[in-house]
Amino acid sequence: MVVKITPVNSVSVKYSSPARLKEERARLGLSQTALAGVLGVTKWTVINYERPGGRGTPIPANLLSACARLGMDVQYVLTGVPSANLNRVAEETGSYRVARNKPTALSNDERNLLAKYRRLKPQQRTHAQAIVRALIAADGNGRGKSRQRTHRRKR
Repeated sequence: MVVKITPVNSVSVKYSSPARLKEERARLGLSQTALAGVLGVTKWTVINYERPGGRGTPIPANLLSACARLGMDVQYVLTGVPSANLNRVAEETGSYRVARNKPTALSNDERNLLAKYRRLKPQQRTHAQAIVRALIAADGNGRGKSRQRTHRRKR
């Protein structure tokens, strides 16, 4: 008796292993370059691992263990089923220290300006953006400090 088994995730590329790898990398806030550096491969290799539609290269098992140490849910990457013990795995395997892109803290002035900007209507936002562009253009291509001319005295 021959039983035909249908693939579990053949319905959509969304549920493919490369898509889940990309999703986990994004969840950790890692760029492809940062992940490549930690894994000891090139950025193009990571791009190839994340290539959808079965056109990419499967990620090797030794690199999956490194991904687990980063905090990735490797079970989810491989099967699509989230791991119930992700925190325990990360604790027991240790973790790499990876520089992540942290947003810079806003000053009080910037926070106040942003809060006021968010209260504007769409047309008012367009005008505010035009004003800021004009100020930057008048300030010498956005270098932040106005250019001061120094005048030499005649002797």
